[in-house]
Amino acid sequence: MIFVTGGIILYQLQNGDISEEEVPTEALFREKPETVTVRPVQTQSSIEIQGRVRADNRLELFPEVQAKVVAGSKPFREGVHFEEGEVILKLDDREASLQLYSARSGFQTLAASLLPDIKLDYPDRMNIYEAWYESLDPEEPLTKIPEFDHSKMERFLTSRGIYDRYYQIKSSEDRLDKFTVRAPFSGVLSAAKAEPGQSVGPQFHAGTFVDTDRFLIIASVRQSDLKHVKIGDTARLTDKQRSGHWTAVVVRMNPSVDVRSQTVEIYLEVEGQDIREGMYLEGSMNTGDSVEIAEIPKTALLRNSYVYAVMDRVVRQVPVRVVDVGHQTVKVTGLEGETNIIRNSERAIAGQMIGEELQ
Repeated sequence: MIFVTGGIILYQLQNGDISEEEVPTEALFREKPETVTVRPVQTQSSIEIQGRVRADNRLELFPEVQAKVVAGSKPFREGVHFEEGEVILKLDDREASLQLYSARSGFQTLAASLLPDIKLDYPDRMNIYEAWYESLDPEEPLTKIPEFDHSKMERFLTSRGIYDRYYQIKSSEDRLDKFTVRAPFSGVLSAAKAEPGQSVGPQFHAGTFVDTDRFLIIASVRQSDLKHVKIGDTARLTDKQRSGHWTAVVVRMNPSVDVRSQTVEIYLEVEGQDIREGMYLEGSMNTGDSVEIAEIPKTALLRNSYVYAVMDRVVRQVPVRVVDVGHQTVKVTGLEGETNIIRNSERAIAGQMIGEELQ
């Protein structure tokens, strides 16, 4: 009822239907609310940056074959470091190896059976073929079939199944390599879910391998602020506890706008010591423009980003935009010139008059 009454009186004052002397005392604050005078300061404009740290290079380990995990030279545990090329995860490949040896031995037998025909029909290519045959070993990868530069001989080899069997075995060799997972870069296991003796397969998430030298933060920027951001811009970041400060550099930007939030994701590479994946960092990036920023008490800010300002003895709502949040105060834009605002927004109602304290 007080709010409605205040609104009606404010409307009557604005239209000249009543004068301030005719305002009922019920519309005045019985206890004058505390006000604070704020003066905006010309400050360089900035864009808020916040997000979680993630490794730029990361590998989610999903084995491509079904097999049991075997113990490697290093334990498959969180925090274990592997150099590029080292074996991260080793699976039992004995059965697959024996099957491959058998296939290579059969291929060697097939190649030997063609020696008499090639010696008789293609004697000028015999030396090339025989040298290739001698290179075959059931326990070693197949050597490439040489180029014979002879269409009839190549058709002869095709008809005998040489090329078909060769590619089948090369496919099996490629599959055998999948029993061993090697580090594509130097890094550390941040998650390890496989144990020696455990059977794993393509649907099993064995772990996560991350590069601890390069980290990224993905931050969302308003579409209107994107014109101020370019590749190479830097931001100064800190954590919630203010225990450290780090520099982040914009390395790329998403070309698409998020349809729900109408923001654009930018990617910043974070540099410095003591960076860990999962840390939440926040900070700002200067845009080069200047803006008037006022620092006000937190208690003066309404949830809908308004403050109560006293203008001509009348309490009015003034829209503001929060640009930074401190422990006791917030920095906002939208206030012009020297402004008296109500320190505690819970003590004010828009449209009421500020009068003398009533007895």
